Amino acid sequence: MKKQMLSLLNAFYYNAALGADAIRGILSKAQNEHFKLTLYKQLQYYQQQKDQLTQQIQGLYDVPTEPGCMLKLWMDLMIRWKMACHVTDEKLAKMMMQGSQMGIIQLVQHLNHSEKVPAQLQIQGQKILEHEQAFVNELKPFL
Repeated sequence: MKKQMLSLLNAFYYNAALGADAIRGILSKAQNEHFKLTLYKQLQYYQQQKDQLTQQIQGLYDVPTEPGCMLKLWMDLMIRWKMACHVTDEKLAKMMMQGSQMGIIQLVQHLNHSEKVPAQLQIQGQKILEHEQAFVNELKPFL
């Protein structure tokens, strides 16, 4: 069970780490103050998630698994490529929504394959999913 717990916690951490990196990559390009605030609040959420998950993973005598360098490089290149010409808040919101949707899919897959973890961890995952969906909904007005 410890192995499944670590796998699920690392999936949560991975989601927060990639989300934080993506926001850092686009935050300076956002123009609308309300949009910037929405992104900044989500960045703070991801940072809090990473801190909490690091403690949980360390409590199981392990360290969080960071997204690989190649994935981070690919994500950074994709962000730069999509922002190469005529960056708008609409375009940035769409990028963030697409990334969040991918994260939601991955988290649901991990939760579905982690049947033997404590209910508390399943609940934690559901709360993360709810927050991600709420973030997607907050981005809709910027489309």
